[in-house]
Formats: sequence, structure tokens, C-alpha cells
Amino acid sequence: MAVVGFDLGYGWTKVCYEGNCFKFPTWLAYHSNDAISELDKVVYDGREYVVGEDAKYERQKIIMSSVDEMLNYYPVFKKYALNRLGLNESDVIIVTGLPPAHKHKAEILQKQGAVVLPQGVGIYLDVQDKAGDSEVLILDIGFNTVDFIITAGGKKKRGNTLEKMGVERMVELFRNRLDIAVLKQFSLQRLMDIFEKGYATVEGERIDLNGAKLKAIEEYNEILMTRLKDEIGNVISEIETIVMAGGGAYYINHLRKSGIIIPDEPEFSQARGYARYED
Repeated sequence: MAVVGFDLGYGWTKVCYEGNCFKFPTWLAYHSNDAISELDKVVYDGREYVVGEDAKYERQKIIMSSVDEMLNYYPVFKKYALNRLGLNESDVIIVTGLPPAHKHKAEILQKQGAVVLPQGVGIYLDVQDKAGDSEVLILDIGFNTVDFIITAGGKKKRGNTLEKMGVERMVELFRNRLDIAVLKQFSLQRLMDIFEKGYATVEGERIDLNGAKLKAIEEYNEILMTRLKDEIGNVISEIETIVMAGGGAYYINHLRKSGIIIPDEPEFSQARGYARYED
């Protein structure tokens, strides 16, 4: 059976199938019955939901603020992704993952037919040809968490999850630097979109926010490095290879001088690796 790699994240959901990948914001809302409505919607368990970018146009938004909520609405996001691919669930195997700290919740997804791997393993599968069987530190810098796994000889040796240390932390630093009240009220998911673009449109005026963005990136790098050193000591300097992926990989500076692998389009690395999984 064909495999769909499905990386469900707080900020974005990434999907890979047969070498092609796409992503959509992990946004969800109840569909309202307006006179005109051509929004991207999914019907699940008798309810209509609007998923992805179009959810911002709806009033009744559902905020993904915990792993439990993500798992609760996993079937909706999964159906949306399969609809975009034009696939039936019965024709494919869904391979997904959970942060190491939440591996005990894998059964929830397994009961729905998914193969569940620790987050970070997908990245290893994606770069295995480059990383080989040497000692490898995999850093998955996601929206909410930073997950790390240390492997040697292709075997997992140690791994854990740093909660609230992902790109979300950087976006919070960004928000703290904003002096526009209306933007401060936005959800972190919506602010992430503004952060990536480096500007916001307020009352028809485009406002350049790249200064605040660069300062937030600088602060975030310092905070993350301090936390990593507390968690894994000298591994960053001593280990042979570091693989850095996830959407946050674009923002990490000066981790060390050499021995770093950053996959092409690192935000898709996890989903690409899941799609290469073989039982």
C-alpha cells in the first residue's frame, strides 16, 4: 500500500505522498451557513468544519492549544489532507508522529489505523543516506516544541521534548515587540503568518515589521541554545552530526561551525521521512 506522511503540527500540517509535499495552517473552525460560502470545508461525524487558510474567515474558530485537542481533531485534518490528494483512507497507510514526551498517547492514533513514530525519526529517515550510521543528534524545531533524538548505528539512544520552546516562543518574543494593539490580540497561529511575511496590513496600510522579527530571532537563538545546553550538555559540540529540521530550522544561527545537515525544505523533512517508512 502507498504511504502518506502526515506531520500534524500546531502551526502547520505537512503532508507528503509519492514525492510531492504540501502544507496548510493547522486552523479549524465550525462552518457557518452564510448565503455565500465557498470555503474549503470537510464533513466529519455529521459536522461541517472549515480547515486551513479559509478558517480565518469563520467566526467560530477552534484553537489548537494542546496535544489532546490536536489528537481530538486529527480525523478532520486527516480527511482534509486526503481530500486534497484525492485519496481514500482505505487505499493508503498514514504514517505520523508524536513528540517523545507524548508517546504514551500513540494508541489514540493507532486505533484509527495510523502508524505512529516518535517525532524526529521521520527526519532521520529523510536524511539517513547523508547521516549514515554515525552518532547523530536530530533537532526538530516545530511550532510548539523542540524535539531531540540522539541515534547511533541507526538506533534511538535518547530523546525528549522541550515544551514551549519551538517557533511559538519566537513569535511570542515578536509579539512583545509590537506596538500595535490590534496585532497583540491575534492568536499565535495568525501572528506566525505575519512573522513569516515580515509585515502586517492594518486599516489598509502595510506596516514593515522586519525589525521586530530580526530582534525576536536573535533573542530566540540565545534562549534555545541555553536550554539545549542544560538538557544535553556538550552533545552539541561533541557529536559527529547534527540534523536540524522543522519549520524553525530557518531561524537558527551559529549552532556550530560544521557537521550540520539541514534538509532541503526542512519543514517537510518529517513528513518526507514518514512517507519513506517501511514496516
